Amino acid sequence: MKTMMNLTTSPEDLARFSSSQDLRRFYTSFGCHGLELLPLLGKDVQPLSQILTPDMIVGVHLNCFGDWMYQDRSFLLEHFRRDLDFARQFQAEYVVFHVTQVTDEESFTYRIRHTDREVVLAACHLINELLDGQSYSFFFLMENLWWAGLNLLDSSVTRLLLDGVNYEKKGLMLDTGHFLHTNHKLRTQREALAYLHAMLDDHEELIPYIRGIHLQQSLTGGYVERWLSQPPALETDPEKRFCQVFTHIFAIDKHEPFTDPEVKNLVLRIAPNYVTYEYITRDRAEHAQFLEKGTRALKQP
Repeated sequence: MKTMMNLTTSPEDLARFSSSQDLRRFYTSFGCHGLELLPLLGKDVQPLSQILTPDMIVGVHLNCFGDWMYQDRSFLLEHFRRDLDFARQFQAEYVVFHVTQVTDEESFTYRIRHTDREVVLAACHLINELLDGQSYSFFFLMENLWWAGLNLLDSSVTRLLLDGVNYEKKGLMLDTGHFLHTNHKLRTQREALAYLHAMLDDHEELIPYIRGIHLQQSLTGGYVERWLSQPPALETDPEKRFCQVFTHIFAIDKHEPFTDPEVKNLVLRIAPNYVTYEYITRDRAEHAQFLEKGTRALKQP
């Protein structure tokens, strides 16, 4: 099993490290084998070469869309192929792809327009069009969110997705925090772990497909319940609307460390190839603090 820390190619994230040696010392000090990288700089990877080297990058998180089902197909294919080519250039072992469909309005009201099956079937068509006939060598890991699509609430829907994708090296990326957002009654990490184990009970035959875990948690059900009791109106100005939705989503999905020692048993039960400590942090010091807490939980005897 390889463990990674997450990183983006934003100037703010890369500025935390003075050199590739500095970055390597940082993640190896927490026992991490490398990075799961979210590339944000488009096609030009040359500016990254001073900080990132191919041997650092174990996984690449594709830039995914929430609301994509009615977007132009050629645009979508070009967008994802750019990221897939990036992953191939940096010799990534796996890529991550979100399987969900959600509009800004749905994220505010939780009134969902599509069934999980509708989204999964549409995603299968797109994924097959994207990957069929290609010579990629990485695992294609499909990640759950809490909206319509792959949310892990029904193992038959998960099976529908896996059966519908033609790519041989297909699998799942279990985001533990995303799954917790499907239950607004959770208040403690111990309750969260019991909920995750119940999902695994339902998915018992599919556990071998869980090749990776984004190991994080945020118990924000109380926030969502308060929000839904009186959701605000969406801004009409595009820039204000983006900020409003962005702030709301990250109030739900905080990406904080799992610190309950029982999380180790969850990881052992799944036995994935990859575990990424996927955190949202304000600076290097906070990232180090989160990594220290999260890695300590997996080292418990």
